[in-house]
Amino acid sequence: MRPRQKGRKKTMNKPTEQNNLQPVEEKNIDTSAEHVKELEDELLKLRIENAFLKELRKLRLEDEEKMRERHESSAASEDSSN
Repeated sequence: MRPRQKGRKKTMNKPTEQNNLQPVEEKNIDTSAEHVKELEDELLKLRIENAFLKELRKLRLEDEEKMRERHESSAASEDSSN
């Protein structure tokens, strides 16, 4: 009995000689100053959004911690009053 092979089966066809003979298309990369400026603006917006979300998460965690402390202290005071 043959051992079972692990991993995914190959789904892509092997390249043929015909595929290799086709000229490789050159990808045009837009390096214009306007495009670079747009990308820099988008990067800045994403950095600001990331910083905002990190701060929001920090505040929520602090708020949850305070709520937990209040709940524990109120439960402790109820136990001592009984």
